[in-house]
Amino acid sequence: MSSPSPAGRQLQLYISTPQACDYLTDRQSQNIFISPDVTVTPSIYEYLISIGFRRSGQHTYRPHCPSCRACISSRVDVQTFNASKSQRRVLTKNKDLSVSSVQSIFSTEHYELYCRYQAFKHPGGSMESFGENEYEEFLCQSFGNSLMFETRLGEKLLAVSVTDIFADALSAVYTFFDPEYSARSLGTFSILQQIKATQNRGKRHLYLGYYIKNSVKMAYKTNFMPLEMLIEGKWRRYTKDDELPDQSASLDSPITF
Repeated sequence: MSSPSPAGRQLQLYISTPQACDYLTDRQSQNIFISPDVTVTPSIYEYLISIGFRRSGQHTYRPHCPSCRACISSRVDVQTFNASKSQRRVLTKNKDLSVSSVQSIFSTEHYELYCRYQAFKHPGGSMESFGENEYEEFLCQSFGNSLMFETRLGEKLLAVSVTDIFADALSAVYTFFDPEYSARSLGTFSILQQIKATQNRGKRHLYLGYYIKNSVKMAYKTNFMPLEMLIEGKWRRYTKDDELPDQSASLDSPITF
C-alpha cells in the first residue's frame, strides 16, 4: 500500500492486525503505519499530523479500523483559545509551580515518575510493564524536533509533558504526573502550559491527539475550546454550544502525501 508524497515520491504503508480496542471495549482496532524504512523528517511529520497521523516513538500511524471511525484528530487554535473559569482556577492553584523545557533524553527521574503514573492511572496496562529501553523508545525517541516540559514544586518533579515542535504548531505527545498530586489537576495544567508555549512561540495550533466521543479517557479534549477536528479530510471548528461529531473520515478516504 503506497501513496505519493507532496514531492511525488512513494511512501510505503503497512496495516496492523486487528486487536481489542483500548478505548471502546466492544470494538476492534487497527492502524496503518508508515514503513520504518522511510526517514520521516519534522516537516514530513508536520504534514502527516495535519492529515490525521500521530506517532509513538518513531513509529507513525493512523487509525484504520475495520468497522469504526470513532478516533478523530483534534487540535486547539491557540490564537482564539480562552481558558474557562475552571481552567483559570487550575492556573491559580498552581502558581507555586515552575515549568521549564529540557532535552528529550532518558532521565531516571522521569522514568521513575512514569512508572508511578502508570501504576496509578493504567494498572495492568501494557505500558505499565515498560522497562527503561521501552520507555526510551516510546517517549525519548522522535524525529529530532521534540522536547520535554518539566513541572516542579521547588526541586520536586511533578509532571513531564513530551511535546513536538513544528514550523506552525506544537503537538502534545504524552504527559505523565505524580499521582500523589492529582488534586492539582496536573493533566489540565500541563495542557494549559503547552498552549501557552505554543502562543509564546507565535505558532497557531496545539495538536492534542485523538478525540473519541464515547470514551471518558479521550473526551477531555473538549474542555479546550474552540476545538478543531479533522472530519472528512477537513479541519472543522467546534465550540461548547455545538453538537460534537462521533466519526472521522470514511475508511476508504484516499491518503495522499
